[in-house]
Amino acid sequence: MMIQINLLPGAKKGVKSATGLSLPLSFSALGSGVRDPWLLAAAASVVIAVSTVGVLFTAQYARAGEVGERLERALDDSTRYEQALSARKKIATERDSVYRQLQIIRTIDDNRYNWAHILDEVSRALPAYTWLTALEQTTKAPSPPGVDSTGAAKPAAKAPAGKPRAGGEVGGKKTAEPAAAADSITVHPPLGFRLVGQTVDIQALTMFMRQLESSPFIQKVALSKSEIVIVDGKDVTQFELTAEYEVPPSGVIKTSPLVVPVR
Repeated sequence: MMIQINLLPGAKKGVKSATGLSLPLSFSALGSGVRDPWLLAAAASVVIAVSTVGVLFTAQYARAGEVGERLERALDDSTRYEQALSARKKIATERDSVYRQLQIIRTIDDNRYNWAHILDEVSRALPAYTWLTALEQTTKAPSPPGVDSTGAAKPAAKAPAGKPRAGGEVGGKKTAEPAAAADSITVHPPLGFRLVGQTVDIQALTMFMRQLESSPFIQKVALSKSEIVIVDGKDVTQFELTAEYEVPPSGVIKTSPLVVPVR
C-alpha cells in the first residue's frame, strides 16, 4: 500500500491505487490523441503495402524455385534427346551411304551389256543384201556412277538493288531458299544410237526397220534420211536410222553361270 499526501493547498486528494501501479498512457488515450484521419489512412496503407509485398515475394520465390527445377529437368531431357538424335542421324547417314553404293553396283551391273544386246539385235535383224557402214551413239555418255553431276558450286551473284536475295529477309519477311539439287542415280540412263547403211533392195530396208522395232531391246526406230548413191557402178540405197535402247522385261534376259575349264 502507498499513501499519497497532498501538500499543495486547494488540490484534490488523489485516488488510491488498488494495485499500486499507475499507467500514464493507455491504448484508448493513444487512439483518442490522434485526431487526423489522413494519418490513420497512411499508416494503414503502409501496413497493407508491406503485407502485400511480403506475400508476393514469398509466392514469387516459390515459383522461381519451381521454374528452376523444371529448367533442370528440361536441360537433362534435351541432352538425352540430343544424343539420341545424333545416333539416329549417324545411322541414317550410314544407311544412305550403303543404299547409294548398292545403287551404283546395280547401275553398273544393269548397263554393262547394253551395247552387246544392241549389236546382237542389229546383227540378227539385218536382212540379206544389206550392210552397215556406221553405228554410233547419239546421246551424251552418262557420267560414271557416284560422280557428282551437279557441278562445282558457283559464287553467288550480287542481287540487283530493290530485289531480295534468295534466303534473305526483305521488309521483315523471309524469302524462300532455292531447293537443293537431288542427289540421285539414274539406273537406266537414256541410250540413243544412229545406224548408217546401204541396201540394194528398198524392201530390205523396210524389213530391217520392222525387225529392229520388234526387238525387246530396241525402240523408236525411225528413218532419218534415204538417198540413192552409186557404189562400184551400181545404184544402191543409202539410209540412216535412229533408235533407242529399251529396257527389256525381266523374263527376256536369261543368265547362266560362267564355267571356265581348269587344266
